[in-house]
Amino acid sequence: MISGIVPTSSYVIFISGVALEITLAWRLVKRGLWREYPLFALYVVFVIAQGGVGFAVLRYAPSAYTMWYLRAGIVHVSLRFLLVWEVFRHTFPEKSPLRRMLSRLAFVELLALVTFLTGILSAVGMLWVIQTYGKSHSMYLAMERSFGFVQAVLVLAILAIARYYHLSVGRNLWGIAVALGAFCSLATAASAITDFARPTFFPLWYFLSPISFVAMIAVWTWAMWDYAPNPEPASNRLLDPAAGFGQWSENWGRAVSTVRKVSNP
Repeated sequence: MISGIVPTSSYVIFISGVALEITLAWRLVKRGLWREYPLFALYVVFVIAQGGVGFAVLRYAPSAYTMWYLRAGIVHVSLRFLLVWEVFRHTFPEKSPLRRMLSRLAFVELLALVTFLTGILSAVGMLWVIQTYGKSHSMYLAMERSFGFVQAVLVLAILAIARYYHLSVGRNLWGIAVALGAFCSLATAASAITDFARPTFFPLWYFLSPISFVAMIAVWTWAMWDYAPNPEPASNRLLDPAAGFGQWSENWGRAVSTVRKVSNP
């Protein structure tokens, strides 16, 4: 039954994705949003180009499609980090009180924290790459899992920090961040579950990734229909850098003290 559903579903997913991608590109150009979100626009252009070239390869050189798909997929997965940076730079713009506070008062502490978290995420990602590649011998599959995991965590961390500091996120950025985080999470989970699921379920699991990708494009199309940037932050505690840094330092000190107690009972 699965084999009968797969071809029809593939065409529906492909056509829906193309229609949404073209609509999204049209809104970015019509509303001039590509100027406000250039990295996001670059990613959309790549996705459209990837789909067009992929269709041509599949039509005229089907024997080369698999290798082309895997190589293009590696570039695709890597480019998603541009979206993470797009979310970060719009959530915490250069002139924001939070960026000024951190740059003047907590640079060393922030650098240590970021280095620590980046090291953990990188270590987990690299271990997953090695383990996945050892089983599948596919660099694309390994990068899809590890990079997707890191990207989902980074997006979640950005949104969590924004919420902690009472920073409002506009519809444009909210759509980019939430849809990207959900897609990376689902794609990573679907890829990982194939290691444990029965072979008869593989086609269904592999459909989860393209379906979630089309859903992500749909959310982006809705989010980018009109220009809806982040609202200007109202008067809040970020306007007092010293107070914000004091509370941050106190929380950090408590966390370090707890770790020491656990490490040295």
